[in-house]
Amino acid sequence: MSDVLPVITRKEREFQAREELIITHARRLLLEKGFQAWNMEQLAEAVEYSKGTLYQHFSSKEDLVLAVATASLRQRADMFEKASHFQGLSRERIRAIGFACCEFALSCPEYFHVEMMLKSASFWEKASEERRHAHSFQGARCWRIINNLVVEAMALGDIPRGQYSPEQATFSLIAVTVGSHLMGREPQFRVQAGIQNPMLAVRLNQDLICDGLGWKPLLKDHDYAATDSRILAEVFPNAAAWLNADP
Repeated sequence: MSDVLPVITRKEREFQAREELIITHARRLLLEKGFQAWNMEQLAEAVEYSKGTLYQHFSSKEDLVLAVATASLRQRADMFEKASHFQGLSRERIRAIGFACCEFALSCPEYFHVEMMLKSASFWEKASEERRHAHSFQGARCWRIINNLVVEAMALGDIPRGQYSPEQATFSLIAVTVGSHLMGREPQFRVQAGIQNPMLAVRLNQDLICDGLGWKPLLKDHDYAATDSRILAEVFPNAAAWLNADP
């Protein structure tokens, strides 16, 4: 029995196009104003639809913002997936995912305006169950990609087994990456830490975690500059803009 794709009607296509337009403008407002400084009336004016039309797509402002964040998170997971297929040692592949983290931060800066707010009860409970499920699914994709690579590295002996579980190692990598991105966006933290290039600082922190886990080859034992050149050429050519900047 052959798989038959469902036929999408013109009305459904128009509905999807309108929803994408609303999400695009909401993303712009998040980037320009953050979460608090705009409302659904302003968004309705921007997209030239009534506020009632917006509520046909989204049950609340929180529901809409979660949809924006989920679209960005899907892009992050896709970039992680792409990076995980880089041909190299397990530590080189996690390094490629580090590139993906930085590329995501540059391409979806609006996500970091709301990331810490998304899971708060006051926000999360105002979004629909469907939107919450979609967001959790994309977040789980990101987790699985990293965790699977950590499990593989432990099986290969690249990470010593027994000291940490794969989940603990994965959590530490994700936590330091998210925290580094958030702190790197704050001018006072950059001044205090003497950081000129937040993306390179994120990757250094990732290297410190990997070395702390004993993930071989350690930073001092391998030519990771050559690895970076390969990742740049084969996976993320746009990364040259920040990779070659002053540290």
